[in-house]
Amino acid sequence: MEYYIYDQQNRRIGVLQNYESIQWKKAYDITGTFEIHAIENEENLKILIEENRIVRNDDKTIGFIKYVNCKNGKVEVRGYLDNLNERINPTTSHIKKVEEDLYALVNKNKRGLNIVTMKPKGIVEEVDIETTWQELSVTFHEVCQLSGCGYQMIMTEQNSNAVEIYKRDKNYDVSFSEDIGNVVINSYLQDISKYKNYAYVAGEGEGKERIVVEVDRSGKGKRYEMYVDAKDVRRAWVDDSGSSHTYSDEEYKKILKQRGNLKLDEQERITEFACDVDLSNESFVFGKDYFLGDIIKIRSLKYNVSKWFRISEINDIDESGHSIVATFTEYEGG
Repeated sequence: MEYYIYDQQNRRIGVLQNYESIQWKKAYDITGTFEIHAIENEENLKILIEENRIVRNDDKTIGFIKYVNCKNGKVEVRGYLDNLNERINPTTSHIKKVEEDLYALVNKNKRGLNIVTMKPKGIVEEVDIETTWQELSVTFHEVCQLSGCGYQMIMTEQNSNAVEIYKRDKNYDVSFSEDIGNVVINSYLQDISKYKNYAYVAGEGEGKERIVVEVDRSGKGKRYEMYVDAKDVRRAWVDDSGSSHTYSDEEYKKILKQRGNLKLDEQERITEFACDVDLSNESFVFGKDYFLGDIIKIRSLKYNVSKWFRISEINDIDESGHSIVATFTEYEGG
């Protein structure tokens, strides 16, 4: 594995060397991160500077350097695996077709940013939300949460930063369990401290005239309620061409329910495994048999669990040897 360094003029200026550890944390539906600890020498001080990019040679994923701390003969470098947080959307945009509309959102908000979109794959997932005054990374995360899609940023042959939307589904051929011996489960988390499954969403209007919808995800079980103030969701809006539009009652309530679902997603019940993946176990090989975002079955006799989980993060670690720590988040899709 090699990590190439590029400057802000898109020139390759070096290869990362003399480092102690690299953690390359690729996530599925939210911005990934990285952390590097290197030796403080002349070359590293020259190339490991803010706004430079680090590119992995195997999958072309990109790290944008945002933090550099030189101390006691060491250089600590951190950053994000995309640059979508560098632009906001100052207009009201409606996201329906996930792939098409997210790419359009990027292309209309470049404003000189080095970013392109990949060729569409024909992803059919749809949502129905509006976004305004948000960082693009926030919008991407919200839409991907709702649609089950993921996104990543890779370097093109022209050294541009290309955002790519993709979709991973259930992988029936792969499973992880202690008895197979392909994982070592480090932790098992169950958290309902912030869990909500029923939302009252209040849109425009005052008093009795205010439009309120209810979103019920309790499944007729125990109800955990929350209130969502959605006055910012307007019935009348102006598109990019300056044309005015007004939602019907049905359309407006549908958008309010979508806002409620987004807020409930933020208050989900958390069931999560963190596992060391045994790279020497050849039963299933990462990058060949399974990938980031796959939905796979985890069986744990120790914790009495047998459920579907999405591989939500892969932390690829180079530190006195190569290891992978995978985070699996419970998949609610059945």
